[in-house]
Amino acid sequence: MALDIIFEEDDKLVVKLKGDLDIYSSTNFSDKLLEKYNENKKDVIVDLTDLDYIDSTGLGAFISLYKNIEKENDFKIINPKKSVKKIFVITELDKIFKLED
Repeated sequence: MALDIIFEEDDKLVVKLKGDLDIYSSTNFSDKLLEKYNENKKDVIVDLTDLDYIDSTGLGAFISLYKNIEKENDFKIINPKKSVKKIFVITELDKIFKLED
């Protein structure tokens, strides 16, 4: 399944992901989010309500984005499904990222 990326902006940059974040979509996701972030640097919230799947390249994209954004602004991940959150927990990335249900 493809990945849909939807941006919403107000005082924060909200990114909603729908589909699969994997080897085929992670670079596109990183590039689009960094481009949008660099236009107007503000706190970033990534909403995973509709993300069905994430693989190691998807996790790598989050790590890279976190390193770029967290220097200047807050980077938070919200609403992961159980199966997606489990990947963050197994890899202990839940200790690095701010994850909110």
